Amino acid sequence: MELKKAASCSPSSTKAEYRGLAHSTSKLLWIESLLTELHVPFLPPTLFCHNVSVVFLSHNPVLHAHTKHVELNIHFVRERVVARQLQVKHISAHAQIADTLTKPLGTRTFQLFCGKLKVICLNPP
Repeated sequence: MELKKAASCSPSSTKAEYRGLAHSTSKLLWIESLLTELHVPFLPPTLFCHNVSVVFLSHNPVLHAHTKHVELNIHFVRERVVARQLQVKHISAHAQIADTLTKPLGTRTFQLFCGKLKVICLNPP
């Protein structure tokens, strides 16, 4: 039996990431409607995603056979991207501050992210 490295992200992880993107988009639309009602000006928001496949799908107007399972979510997000109501950009997994809160970190990485979060040690060793 020969093992091969996957050429792309599995459909299930792409599906899960895209569902998350669609969920975040719906929350952003609610916040935008609230800000509009309160007459607060705002710029179109940017959503960052570490999954390159999901970022590509949000910009690609062509649907493929392997994306049928996320078709409704794709249309929902893509309509906002095309209307320039939303930007979807790629961010490296290493640059995601919130992601580091769920993983064990080495000392150097921990110190780097403490700096990004503006956390300081009150009792240095």
